[in-house]
Amino acid sequence: MMKKPSETSITDLSTMSPAARSAAMRGGMEGWGQVGGLPEHIRYMEALVPKSRKLCHCGCRSRKSHVGKSNGVALMSGCELVVRRWVRA
Repeated sequence: MMKKPSETSITDLSTMSPAARSAAMRGGMEGWGQVGGLPEHIRYMEALVPKSRKLCHCGCRSRKSHVGKSNGVALMSGCELVVRRWVRA
């Protein structure tokens, strides 16, 4: 059986990317990596590892190069421009 992570477990900030660490410090660590997308969660973007990727949905005909995250949960992916616009919204 898979163990559920306990709510009291602390995520190590030193292993996070700078964008994730900044979002965690601004928005708090409550439910980190388990629940994302609530209005109070901080949105941020991270680059995807370079490998075979699908095309972006915006019509720019480039590959999906970034992923949009909120509270440690990936919510969307696309080209850099689309993800930056999503983070600002």
